[in-house]
Amino acid sequence: MSNAAVFEEFQLALFGLVRRLLPSDGTRFFIYVPWMHLKQETGSSRHIDFMAKEYARKFWELDPMHPGRFERQDTRVVSNSMIMTDAEWRETVIFKEFYRPNRYFHNCDMFFRQNQRIVAVLSLVRSRANRPFTSREVEILDHVQPFIEYSLGKIYISNRVHNRASLSAEYRLTAREMDVVEIALTGVGNKVLSKHLGISLPTLRTHLQRIFTKVGVRSNAELMARLMRVMK
Repeated sequence: MSNAAVFEEFQLALFGLVRRLLPSDGTRFFIYVPWMHLKQETGSSRHIDFMAKEYARKFWELDPMHPGRFERQDTRVVSNSMIMTDAEWRETVIFKEFYRPNRYFHNCDMFFRQNQRIVAVLSLVRSRANRPFTSREVEILDHVQPFIEYSLGKIYISNRVHNRASLSAEYRLTAREMDVVEIALTGVGNKVLSKHLGISLPTLRTHLQRIFTKVGVRSNAELMARLMRVMK
């Protein structure tokens, strides 16, 4: 079975499970820092898919629930109601410019980790302001998270881990260089890449130059083309 087929089978089962546990008006599942040759994300509707593209283009840096803010925590499930009041949430840029124009109010995210790093996220949204994700619902999601995380690791993420280990060994890339490669393969620009990694542009360029030398390429485009051929 191909990677895409495995991903689709897993996310369909995941969406079905979540629907049986609690109601939501939209669901999105995505791999965090994915390999480009894997299908990165899927939503429960075209509108959710459109929102995901809009989020990636403009709003991820503004999101108080972005997974990057929870990397060094053991939080498994978080909702907007857990981190601030509704009044405070209404004043955030992401609510005013992203959720409200798309007619959603509440958001709840479940994080999945491998080797203590967040590698995937399940995101749920609700449109009614008077229907926040309750503490009981968050508790239910928290209870099923370990099983979903285990299944994700065995069924899907293992491919990503294998790819990372193979490339690292073949080109003698360090762990940090592999972090750069993983995000570079999503096609983002250097400015976004440096912000995502929390490093300056000069530091990023140093990492990239070392990677180019090891892989035998001269640009991001050549790097992507070379590694995509290797990954097939």
